[in-house]
Amino acid sequence: MEKTIPRKVKEHISKEQIRDDLRRYQEEVLKIEGITSALIIDRNGIYVDPRVPYKCSIPKCHSYGTCIHCPPHAISAEETQKLVNHYDHAIFLKMDVPSDIVAGKELSEVVVSGGLDPKKKIIQTGRACITIGKAVSKVESMAFYDGYYLAIGFTAASCKAVLCSKFPNCEVLEGRKCRHPYFARPSMEAAGFDVLRMAAKQGWDVYPIGSSCFPEDVAHGTFMGLILIT
Repeated sequence: MEKTIPRKVKEHISKEQIRDDLRRYQEEVLKIEGITSALIIDRNGIYVDPRVPYKCSIPKCHSYGTCIHCPPHAISAEETQKLVNHYDHAIFLKMDVPSDIVAGKELSEVVVSGGLDPKKKIIQTGRACITIGKAVSKVESMAFYDGYYLAIGFTAASCKAVLCSKFPNCEVLEGRKCRHPYFARPSMEAAGFDVLRMAAKQGWDVYPIGSSCFPEDVAHGTFMGLILIT
């Protein structure tokens, strides 16, 4: 395990120090293979909308209710907004992926049925989500040891689907310890972030992709993560 030397906690951190640290976090994220972009944003670039988690319920997402970090168990949009109000800076990151691993009826049928996945599309999607999770976890950890001990991250997709797909249950929902306590986090959508609007504000090309969307009709799919720093 790589050694980390904590920075002494200060009551106030200078604007210059915050700026330099944010740039370093941004640079570290961009070193991770697969990450397409990482931006430093302020609170004005963060949108929370209570309608977002309802899209997990109407129509029902296959992961709805399956883990502690998915609706209806996840932090509510109202709680998320209160949380965001205490932060001024964040790192917003994304990973673009080939459209054929996130779009099309074939993929949707595999997800819903839990059947065979001969083209390994779900595996590729899972790997992308894990990459986002690693980036979020890395920045959150760096910020914590730099004295931003209240830094908190949100990733992409259901932690049950990505990290515990081989298991029939979420341990936390059954009163036991999480299998991945330092890695499992709510997705941005589960917590109520309007991810597509946030991405559009930054000028990123994003598309609303569903089961009726064909891969050839979109340039790529996109997975995103967010770390609130200070």
